[in-house]
Amino acid sequence: MRRILVPLLLILIIGLGLISSASPYNQLKIIGSAWILAPAVTQTETGYAGSATNISVFITEGWGDVYVSTYSLTQEDFQGAATAATRVISNVLGVDFNKYNFYFKVQSDAVIVGGPSAGVAMAVVVYSALTGKPINRSIAVTGMISPDGTVGPVGGVYEKAQAMASSGVKVFLVPPGESVVTTYKVVVHKVGPFQVYSTQPVRINLTDYALKNWNLRVVEVSTIEDALHYFFNYNITPNSITIPYVSSSARSKIDMIWQALEQTASLELYNAKAYVNQSTLTSFTKSALVNYLNTYAQPYIQTARQNPHDIGTIPLLTSSIAISRWIKLLVDYSLNKNIDTQVSSTRENISKLILTIQNTYPRNFQELNYLVIAGDLAIRASRLFNDSAKLWSQDPQTALQNLAYATALVDEAKHWINGLPVGATLDARQSASTYLSIARSTWPYVYAVLSQTGYSSTSLDLSSTYYSASVSLYGSGYYVLASIAAARSIALAESSMLDFQGRAVGSPVYLEVSSTRAQTILSSTADLISGIYFYNQSRYATTDADKLAYLKLASELASLTLDLAKGAKITASPPKPVEERPQTSIQPTPQTPPQGQGSLWDKISSWLHDLYLKTVLYIDNIYRFLKKLIGR
Repeated sequence: MRRILVPLLLILIIGLGLISSASPYNQLKIIGSAWILAPAVTQTETGYAGSATNISVFITEGWGDVYVSTYSLTQEDFQGAATAATRVISNVLGVDFNKYNFYFKVQSDAVIVGGPSAGVAMAVVVYSALTGKPINRSIAVTGMISPDGTVGPVGGVYEKAQAMASSGVKVFLVPPGESVVTTYKVVVHKVGPFQVYSTQPVRINLTDYALKNWNLRVVEVSTIEDALHYFFNYNITPNSITIPYVSSSARSKIDMIWQALEQTASLELYNAKAYVNQSTLTSFTKSALVNYLNTYAQPYIQTARQNPHDIGTIPLLTSSIAISRWIKLLVDYSLNKNIDTQVSSTRENISKLILTIQNTYPRNFQELNYLVIAGDLAIRASRLFNDSAKLWSQDPQTALQNLAYATALVDEAKHWINGLPVGATLDARQSASTYLSIARSTWPYVYAVLSQTGYSSTSLDLSSTYYSASVSLYGSGYYVLASIAAARSIALAESSMLDFQGRAVGSPVYLEVSSTRAQTILSSTADLISGIYFYNQSRYATTDADKLAYLKLASELASLTLDLAKGAKITASPPKPVEERPQTSIQPTPQTPPQGQGSLWDKISSWLHDLYLKTVLYIDNIYRFLKKLIGR
């Protein structure tokens, strides 16, 4: 009874404080309050033990602030978990997060309370406070909340289940794959007059064990909607998913871009081979460079030709162009030719592209999609160019590779915005502000959680880079590009979290959930090209990490496109009868240097190809230096 009274008194005190401290003309309207018991784990002399954490929330009108006050010490990611929970529920209910303030109070017998494992419980209590629906006290939950609403893995599930059963809970919700757990039993060995204690791991099917020993039903949940169903009898309506509709005019645009890039890729490959063969490099080096072109640039063109109507093959052609240009740059670098002109022109082209995108105003929903794709390509080109400058002193070959890819991305972006009217600026400040705010809380939260696990991810590193780019672009008044960079940051952070969760539970559930969410968005509106562009790439990716990244990019950039359309009062057409299923290809579609075909050996083989190429060029340089020296 004391546990129930304390949070109620705290809520009352907070509410009175808010009312009394505000002026009569500036009072914050109270929206609601609620509390929930969430499981925690505490360290004892004999090991870990479960305990109950009391989490209460008080919600007022406001401006999107999230406050956390605790009696126990909390880990640094608790604030991030609270913010993620409030944003997730705001999305579920379709309310504006920025119109509320959330005040959390956390009490626990545990000395230190971890934030991630209480994430779903915080989402549940926020849902109760916003809707006024009572929480079913016979149910408890543990699980990390991801920014996209999926439920992630936590530790100490056995101890938490035991604690919840002791508190009278009848149903305990756990993350996917965690109904089977490993616990440790204490074993006593007698050594002479002494007793020596040790622990041994024991694998337990918690579903059977908890029901038999504690009369507790253990249920796995994958999404916040699943959890809400148990707590509130939340009605989960099946998603209406159809094949995304692409109009004939949009398909004509895609075909036109495909044809232009196919011609460019073929010409670049031909010119690259000729450039290599006509150079003064050794025959051995020439052979190595041509072989690289045949191994990577040429197959991308061949695969694209097999799927000419698939938007997902366009990045293949862009990759082929980049590889051919890289080989030519390597030849110039090896022969000590000046490449200042290429660097300067690339910098100038990126700057011009950014200004063009900033001053382009789409006339309809299709053109808005083209603008978003072009903006994303421009942002990536800018990042690669900056990385090229940073790498030059220590790894000039990779720096040139980034430079070549930047030029190819710029060329593709120009095709997407070709024909769009220039002269007016799309009002995207509100969208940029919203997405930047979400990115500001998403990336640090994911980083705080994953950094404790030792998990490393290129996508998470890039998420930070794109967040910084978004901040810079927003400060410069480039709101369309700022919103795109923020959306990319969010997508890559979320995909990193989901990749970690998938690895932890050994289940494809997060891929399935992400795919379903993306398909739901893409089938909601006709011609959501910005999302289809990435969704199709996910179908060709060879690793789960890449698939998740593409799926999250599809969801985030499609959602951003819809938000931009709403803000600019651009009408989006409803879905129509299917005219054509997006075609597939059989090869991944990288926007970075080729990474092989997915298996360990393929990755090693790809790495060896690059190493071999660099070694050959290095040897060629030494050979020509010695020849020149002897000639003197």
